[in-house]
Amino acid sequence: MSVIIAEAEENQMKVVFLHIPKTAGQSIHAALEESFGKDRVCPARVNDSLRKMSIAELNSYSVFSGHLDWAFLDCIKGPKYIFTILREPRDRILSFYFYMRKEAAKLPPEVLGLPQNAGKKAAIEGGPDHYFCGGPAHVRSFLDAHYDNFYTYFFAGRHYLARNQLWPLLSRGEMAPEELVDLAKANMKELDGVFSFSRMDEVFKAIRDLSGVEIAADSYRVNANAEVEAGDRLSQLLKLGAAEKTLEKLEQYCLFDNQIWSARQ
Repeated sequence: MSVIIAEAEENQMKVVFLHIPKTAGQSIHAALEESFGKDRVCPARVNDSLRKMSIAELNSYSVFSGHLDWAFLDCIKGPKYIFTILREPRDRILSFYFYMRKEAAKLPPEVLGLPQNAGKKAAIEGGPDHYFCGGPAHVRSFLDAHYDNFYTYFFAGRHYLARNQLWPLLSRGEMAPEELVDLAKANMKELDGVFSFSRMDEVFKAIRDLSGVEIAADSYRVNANAEVEAGDRLSQLLKLGAAEKTLEKLEQYCLFDNQIWSARQ
């Protein structure tokens, strides 16, 4: 019996998966439901759903998985195994972009035009330069919150949209970039597992150890973009007309996150 299994059985360990967009989170959620049982997995996948639940209700569940504020889950009692998955920063952003384009293509015009689909609409209608460097303020705010050094802001602020709170500090000179990155690194060390997207076998092994249930990792592949392979995403972006300013924007979006990616071990 592994150390993780023994500890989980003795202390009824809770499991928290902090799902960062486009890091195989849907696949991991499906594996968690099968391993622990759907009734033990909190149904709240986003913060708005968490806010509707009392602390007592939250503590009736054993597993939490979604685009969730790390700090929000401090109210979960007992020992917790908290983990996340990272992937190479630029590849994550490009995967997100092509995923948005793919999803937008499925929607009829009247649905694509709804306010909640503004990000998808921008991805498929404006071209990469407009998407990454332009657009109306409300769309720009959404995109920056999800693309601009997401790892750094998330770990530093422990909130899903922490950029909205921390970026103003940087812009006013009240926080240095080095301080932001150091804070993110320090907080990341508090996690029990920081896995790499390229080593998903390690994630599934941890889930097996925590649950004591054998699962076949090959059977989980949700939301994978088979139309644009990882190695082709940059070349496809260039074919769509991406100019130098968009490539520079991508570099800015990854400036801090590249340091977090390197420090993940």
